[in-house]
Amino acid sequence: MHMDKVEIHAFAFGGRAVGRRADGKICFVRGAIPGETVLVRITGEKKRYSEGVLSEILTCSPLRRETCCPNPCPGCSYAHVPYETELEWKQRQFESFLVRGGLAEQAAVRPPAGARSRTGWRNKLKLSLEHAPDGSVRAGYRAEDNVSLIEVCDCLLAAKEIQEACQGGEWKKRVSCGDRAVTFRHTPADGVCFFTDSVRPAVPLLTETVAGFGEFRTGAESFFQINPEMSGVLAERVVSLAERCPAEHLLEPYCGAGCFSIAVAERRRDMRCRGVEIDPRSIACAKENAACHSVADRCGFFAGDAGRSLPRLLRGMPPEKTLLLTDPPRTGMDRRMLEEIMKNRIGWILYVSCAPDTLARDLAVLRTGGYRVLESGLIDMFPSTAHFETVTLLKCSS
Repeated sequence: MHMDKVEIHAFAFGGRAVGRRADGKICFVRGAIPGETVLVRITGEKKRYSEGVLSEILTCSPLRRETCCPNPCPGCSYAHVPYETELEWKQRQFESFLVRGGLAEQAAVRPPAGARSRTGWRNKLKLSLEHAPDGSVRAGYRAEDNVSLIEVCDCLLAAKEIQEACQGGEWKKRVSCGDRAVTFRHTPADGVCFFTDSVRPAVPLLTETVAGFGEFRTGAESFFQINPEMSGVLAERVVSLAERCPAEHLLEPYCGAGCFSIAVAERRRDMRCRGVEIDPRSIACAKENAACHSVADRCGFFAGDAGRSLPRLLRGMPPEKTLLLTDPPRTGMDRRMLEEIMKNRIGWILYVSCAPDTLARDLAVLRTGGYRVLESGLIDMFPSTAHFETVTLLKCSS
């Protein structure tokens, strides 16, 4: 592939810089900054755009800063610019999905909630593994091609306790040749645990803390927010929006360990909550958490597929008095669930999302069913990376 000069004008969603080549064709390249002129080694040609690797900075942005990370992985998309710049571009990307996409009015979009720390925030770290013929193990992140391994021995995003455990290397003694990944988790109550395909965590249940809302039990292998400093900010946003809804019932598909339902129930003592989650271990934790937070009489949790279970869970819940609170995986909401929501005319939806692209897709579907966005905002749960969390409140207009 050849070299080409590129004038950079923006950060695209996903963290790559975007600019134009001399022939006018759009080019995506990681590591450049808007306002810079860079030399790019073109690695891929598509019909409407090209992709490349940064080779040389011809005109440097005054915003450029040295990164202290020793790993050349694609994860920290914004480590080479000030945090204010990162947050500004994330907000632009978010507004592009909602406002320019015609899904929300500008007045409905809140200012972003920035992170409190840019490094050391991850309490969970997953590394891919490769095994050499001599028995040695390499651990790291996948490169831009999703195939090559970039060896990592010190990820600065991880909590210092995880960094120390990773650097120590004792975990490698328990890894088998069939293991493809290792996951580290840390909580103040439990310390660091790790697990692989063949090694189960020594502590199967962990005690996580959500600032302002107390402790919650969760499975070591189950989903939980990975930024403890910002999890309380997220929970407070969810609860404050739930307080705005004149609903009597809360239904939470993808409820995990029940944190959101329990937090809402503690603040809204007039509301009865039901949650569903496909992982029965998470449901066991949710029931334990509800009892520990003294809301078990108003919070019921059930194991099952969210889309299939929705009609049954809605029994006894008048749709116009129901708030559906959903925090789906990155792939977004199940199509069957969207259809059931619109079919039943559920009065309110509180949508927590870590993927604005699939959020926008689902909002477009809900808009056809008569739902409108009342408020939406970005919470930067994943500083330095291309990702961010959003919370959106919708109301059924008819």
